[in-house]
Amino acid sequence: MRDTFELNPDILAELRAPRPYPAVSLLLPTHPASPDGAEDAIRLRNLVSEAKKRLADDPGVDKAALQAVEARIDEAAASVDSSEVTDGTLLLASANDWEVWKLPVTPPERVVVADTYLTRNLVSSWLHERPYWVLVLSEEGSRLWHGAGESLTEVTGFGFPAKPELPDHEDAEPGANFGLQPSPYREERLRQYLRDVDDKLAEALRTGKGPVHVVGTANQINTLVERSRSKERVGERVERAGADKLTGHVLLDVIRPAREKYTAERQRDALDRLGEGIGQKRFAAGTDEIWQNVQEGRVHLLLVEDGFQVSAIPEATHLRPAASPEDPDVEDDIVDTLVETALGTGADVVFVPDDALAEHGRVAAVLRY
Repeated sequence: MRDTFELNPDILAELRAPRPYPAVSLLLPTHPASPDGAEDAIRLRNLVSEAKKRLADDPGVDKAALQAVEARIDEAAASVDSSEVTDGTLLLASANDWEVWKLPVTPPERVVVADTYLTRNLVSSWLHERPYWVLVLSEEGSRLWHGAGESLTEVTGFGFPAKPELPDHEDAEPGANFGLQPSPYREERLRQYLRDVDDKLAEALRTGKGPVHVVGTANQINTLVERSRSKERVGERVERAGADKLTGHVLLDVIRPAREKYTAERQRDALDRLGEGIGQKRFAAGTDEIWQNVQEGRVHLLLVEDGFQVSAIPEATHLRPAASPEDPDVEDDIVDTLVETALGTGADVVFVPDDALAEHGRVAAVLRY
């Protein structure tokens, strides 16, 4: 089972790639607080049965494809671990592959059969959770964590935890590192060590988006950030020694104020950029107008209120209001599709507090031209 914080543009592109029909997506609300997962297991079996019936009744699915996809569905369902589930689970299966993703928000129960996987719930969850990194600096060993919302997981690849080399013999000399002036040899070794940590960090950051909040002493943070290859990714700086000894749960509490500050500043910046776009007449507002611009790849920055959802029927250039929620062409939340499509064209997406876009129809965009 994969976590949403693992998602990155390359993985998303692979998941969105066309597949031989049928590609099956199963969305299931799950319950992490359930002591034995019995209710989830029953609902999963029922959803799998529904998917198999849909496939068996589909004249476009031949016997070989039916057997292959059913086998992949069974493998995906068997991999669901009740001890690891979150508020939602997404199972993806085609004739050649399968994946299972944990979702941090509750999705609607649903089976979708198409020639691509359903990824908008995954993307929406990923963005709402605002993925981030935490680099904890320590001369005893620096650690890297990857987070999404209130979930924080330690990274154990890319050379992390990053241990320093053995100390120089200068450190063993009596009085070498005492007093107001630290040994220049020791300071140079610290710079060398943090350069090595920064190289490892740069490799890790290639795998995912999000800011890096750096935790350590003021000297450690300044020394690393001053010449960092990833300076533009650095978010907030938290001055605290000994954080390398903290558990993920405690570290989450330590960095929460920094995360909240970073999110608030990014939201303010996005709203300021929208104001500039309005002044330059490079903006769009409302789902239908933005839908047209997203399809044309004109959206540079998309702003969406956190709680905004709307149903509609997507067409080539417009969104048609749904006459009935039972209409087979209606999308329960067209905002997720807007977000996913915008990301696919290289747009930046920022969720803002509810009512921040009240005068713009709850969703707005700054256009490239």
